[in-house]
Amino acid sequence: MEFGLHPLFLIAAVTLIGTLACLFSACLASNWLKRGILIVAALFLLTPSGVALICIKPELVDGRYKTYKQLYGDIHVGMSRAEVMTLVDQHYPSGGERLPPNIIEDSDKKLSFFMNPEDSTEPNCEGIFLRMQDDSVVKKSYARD
Repeated sequence: MEFGLHPLFLIAAVTLIGTLACLFSACLASNWLKRGILIVAALFLLTPSGVALICIKPELVDGRYKTYKQLYGDIHVGMSRAEVMTLVDQHYPSGGERLPPNIIEDSDKKLSFFMNPEDSTEPNCEGIFLRMQDDSVVKKSYARD
């Protein structure tokens, strides 16, 4: 099985190097016009890096991801099912800004959530999967979209 680098991240890395070269050249430029052109070019070259950053960390621009990942971070091995549901209520209060995650499976052995897409057209399949034993969390995992 081969794990290659996604072209977006390769382009972002190359343009980041180009940005640094433009900024270095702008520092060495003899007149203001050249400096201005090189700084504008550097800002233009930063765009692919920004897109790559948003792909890696969507919680920087979308509050749904931030709240959902905070919920995941607050769930700990050893918590009871009731404590987990209390956490969900704390992160997603009734009448709050965010809609609570959809419960996909609630059985003796598993408790699974999918992030609520709210009003987005994306599928938003971010998932929190908890393995339960004796009504306590024994393992947790997070699945990205």
